[in-house]
Amino acid sequence: MKKLLFSFLISLFFVALTGCGGGGSSASEDINDIKGGKLIADYPADDLKSSLVEQNLIDKDQVVFGFRAYKIPYKTTDANGNEVDASGVMVVPSDLGVDSDTQTKLKFMQNTGLAAVVDCHGTIFANKEAPSEVIANSTEPQGAAIILTSLSGFITLQPDYIGFGDSKDHKQEYLIEKSSASTVVDFVKAAQKFARDNNIKWIEDNQMYLTGYSQGGYVAVAALEEMEDENFNLSIAAPMAGPYLLDPIAQAVLDSEYIGVPSFMAATAYSYANVYDYDVSDLIQEPYASKLPTLFDGSLTRAEIDEQLTTKVKGEGGLFSDDLVENYDLSLFRLQLMQNSVIDFSAQTPIKFVHCLGDDVIPYDIAVASKDIFNTLLNVDTVDLIPVEVAITQNADTNLRYGHAQCAIYAYTITAKIFAEDRKNTIGY
Repeated sequence: MKKLLFSFLISLFFVALTGCGGGGSSASEDINDIKGGKLIADYPADDLKSSLVEQNLIDKDQVVFGFRAYKIPYKTTDANGNEVDASGVMVVPSDLGVDSDTQTKLKFMQNTGLAAVVDCHGTIFANKEAPSEVIANSTEPQGAAIILTSLSGFITLQPDYIGFGDSKDHKQEYLIEKSSASTVVDFVKAAQKFARDNNIKWIEDNQMYLTGYSQGGYVAVAALEEMEDENFNLSIAAPMAGPYLLDPIAQAVLDSEYIGVPSFMAATAYSYANVYDYDVSDLIQEPYASKLPTLFDGSLTRAEIDEQLTTKVKGEGGLFSDDLVENYDLSLFRLQLMQNSVIDFSAQTPIKFVHCLGDDVIPYDIAVASKDIFNTLLNVDTVDLIPVEVAITQNADTNLRYGHAQCAIYAYTITAKIFAEDRKNTIGY
């Protein structure tokens, strides 16, 4: 349990690390040889491990991989079929320090081939929060890359999404199924070519895993359907805390008096108005409707946006228009939300929904309902549901509860363990 808790804490405390900044000597030596991308961070294992040990985040026997992060440009399409210049990050385990035993392990892994995790990030609104921007501008990786690459030895693939990175001049397409899927699938294809062109030995056949948290959980399921249609051979998909069924979530919000995170629903309304070409004031009341183009221009974080919105749902001074609240059941917006819900295909890949019982933004019941639809209506029998608090305590009656923001670290660590166990069972490490 001690090591598990340390793993949970890694991404929380990584921003405090010293002495392990990117851009080491191997970065300058190799940068001119890279084809189809750019090296944006190079973290030696010894420096990274030393910092983690000094802060008592891991013990001295913990295996820690160094890693290199590459930004990869690629082409994708938006919801209306227009070509978009996009980008993503590929994080690759690079070394295990000077210890001879661990170097032998890394050589074995590299000779056997590396497995990859496609990790779809959660909701962001500021371009500076995109995976490629975080690494390039601060030489600090996304927390998920620490868990998935440095501690677990996977290649980690993180698309920036449309609206961020190289596509920052395009409006974000928030919770839109078609472009959510294409931005991931096209990035995976680009990353596969990048790996081949740069002699990165990645086992593509049945050694690819798919995950993501919050919006990323939604994106992961959207991508899963398209990846299966295109005959990608995935091992396991483990979407975490995603809003897979958009209609019941919207209905619950509109039935409430107050909303905890108004930016999420405001972003949905703004995105749908842009994609489907109607006036956002049909959904959002003034003075908020007129603010949305500025609030969602990529310069502000979620907290900064929430400060300029109201938590009141309806009525005078509320966020949503009276017409939407009163006529939601028959609205075009509801139909579009239903069309963009992602639990609507007969999945062939084993799916493990990972969700906290105490989620205060996307209720646990959404994961329950998603599993039930797969099992009962779509006749898919390879779908499981993992309550995070139960997995941690090994007690089905636990009173432990984590909210949406708290849950992410625990969910990622549990998911990484699932993937690592499957990898060991299939390729031996």
